[in-house]
Amino acid sequence: MIKRESIFGSIIIFLFVLSLFFSGDNTSQDSTRFKKSSTLFSKKGIAVVDIYGPISFPQYSTNLIPAGANLTLSQLTQIRQDDNVKGLILRINSPGGTVGASQEIYHAIKKIKDEKNIPIVAQIGDVGASGAYYAALGADTIFSNPGSLVGSIGVIIGNVSIDEFAQKYGLDYNVYKSGAYKDILSMWRESSKQEKELLQNLVDNVFEQFQADFIDSRKISKKDAEKVSQGQIYTGLQALELNLIDKIGGYEDSLVYIGELTGLGANPTIINKYNNPWMDVVNMLNNSFNARFNLNQPNVQLR
Repeated sequence: MIKRESIFGSIIIFLFVLSLFFSGDNTSQDSTRFKKSSTLFSKKGIAVVDIYGPISFPQYSTNLIPAGANLTLSQLTQIRQDDNVKGLILRINSPGGTVGASQEIYHAIKKIKDEKNIPIVAQIGDVGASGAYYAALGADTIFSNPGSLVGSIGVIIGNVSIDEFAQKYGLDYNVYKSGAYKDILSMWRESSKQEKELLQNLVDNVFEQFQADFIDSRKISKKDAEKVSQGQIYTGLQALELNLIDKIGGYEDSLVYIGELTGLGANPTIINKYNNPWMDVVNMLNNSFNARFNLNQPNVQLR
């Protein structure tokens, strides 16, 4: 009788072998009417990078098979080094994520803009909020659908507290620490006044960084920025009125726009650097591992 573990192992090996057959092709997998590029006969075109799901650095990632934010950064590096890339579209469908990962993606996009001097467009699908909106700020032009959820400019950190429950049922947790704040955000006790002030100062500092990049990117006054950056979320139409985005439109609208802007026409070649389906398996492992063990908490979140 064949063990289930052996069958599962065989399936994983089969998926890996399949990935090798497809990994050499950087053709976009989108089922659109637009032309696609190949590695053998490369030509000038528009690069497309998907920023989907929560943004964070993963538990599993290597140089050979990057995942999570590392995958996005790897694609952006390849695009920056590719002379055939004449424009970049960021397809965004994400609620946000961790501070460091969102900032690195934002700065990587800005680096492409500075070094290549090519137009960069962000297009928001269902949602482009918080850290995902932060990444979009690296673009020259932001598109969204009229009903897309946009914004949520803010920072948050928190924890679960069970100190009253523990006292009621006689539970205790002994801590031996090297400094007064080493067990900050412990769920076993109420935070002290000093700890609350420290955490609020931390959140305020990160928020100031976010808001400064928002003001610089959108060329908006600090007064107007403060009105729209209290954590609110807006529809695409509302975001357009408030200068959070530039245009209403979907992915194909943004691709026609950048194609004509670059002189490649309304039907440009697509250059896609996502060329290893095995990454999907790694991303699945990351999401499952993080959900099971909640490794990203506590963490400062842009959301």
